[in-house]
Amino acid sequence: MTHVERVLWSSHASNRWMQATAALLGLIAVGLAVAGTVGTAGAMWAPAVVLFFSSLLLLVFASVTVRVTGTALEVAYGPLGRPVRRWSPEEIEVPARVEERRPSQVGGWGYRVSRLGTTVMVRGGPCLVIRSRGRDFAISVDDAQRGATLVNALPRPAP
Repeated sequence: MTHVERVLWSSHASNRWMQATAALLGLIAVGLAVAGTVGTAGAMWAPAVVLFFSSLLLLVFASVTVRVTGTALEVAYGPLGRPVRRWSPEEIEVPARVEERRPSQVGGWGYRVSRLGTTVMVRGGPCLVIRSRGRDFAISVDDAQRGATLVNALPRPAP
């Protein structure tokens, strides 16, 4: 029997430039791999593999979907929604909030670790911010305020 989780809120954000760059890196990787097979340029394989995995990483962190279910906050990465990171209400230490963040504050685009904590930055602007295990985790999504409100309304066990 499968467990069906009720989604209270969902928001998605993506960065078209990051997606286009991932596609371009993937095409270059394929071109280098083909050149390595057809010609005598066996040295093309190492850059092809590096570019291929770089394009996959970039593609995964170029979009994010955030869901508040009846029991958790979920953050899903990439076009396939995998991997997924989940926090139960007990793991969220203080009330969720909204903060304005820019790529220049967190060190760029994508999955960033900085003095502000961890940020999934696919676009600048309002971010849903939670605190778990003593560190902030922020996600740039549309309608972050509604997400924060719903995270704060999740039922928590009595102390």
